[in-house]
Amino acid sequence: MIDRTSVVRLALRKLPQQERSVQRLEAILDSAMALVLEKDVSTVTMSEIAQRAGIPIGSLYQFFPQKAAVLKALHDRLSMQIEDRVTQIFAGVNSLEEASDRGADALFELHTLFREQPIFMSIWHAIQSDKDLNHLSNDYHEHLMGIFLKDLAHLIPAEDLGKVRVTLKLFIITSGDVIRFATSQGPEAARLYLDRWHQIVRKSLFVY
Repeated sequence: MIDRTSVVRLALRKLPQQERSVQRLEAILDSAMALVLEKDVSTVTMSEIAQRAGIPIGSLYQFFPQKAAVLKALHDRLSMQIEDRVTQIFAGVNSLEEASDRGADALFELHTLFREQPIFMSIWHAIQSDKDLNHLSNDYHEHLMGIFLKDLAHLIPAEDLGKVRVTLKLFIITSGDVIRFATSQGPEAARLYLDRWHQIVRKSLFVY
């Protein structure tokens, strides 16, 4: 849980209402993303972001109090991409065996996403290095778990939901680590690790 000071530090200062403001916010995030990909995120400055976006520095601060808030906004934007891909993983499943197959197969799709868009790795490393951003990963894991359990609840006895929740959380965390590790490897090595984890997920995801 983060304190009020941290919330203020990370919050978007204003929500854009007009199309021009929406476009300006998108330009800021696009510029920040480009800079994060070009250089170490720790060296990116607010002035550079404003310059790349073609706006006065004051306009940048109208949206974001500091760089950490920009990084949070990038994290939120990228998380929505992942969520778009994972919300259908367990939708309409008829058995836990089918759910295990779908969960395991999703590993390859998510790895492809990370491989094709290096910004995911860059932002992940960035949030690990900031104490106020650390909670983002855990909060998102909880969010995904809620989505998954909504689709799986009809297959799981009420008395077992607690066990499934713990197991699912562990697999979400570990799968993220495996995907990031595989992404840092060459294609052949990545496939070996993903194939092995795929086997483990299929056999163990709903063993409780």
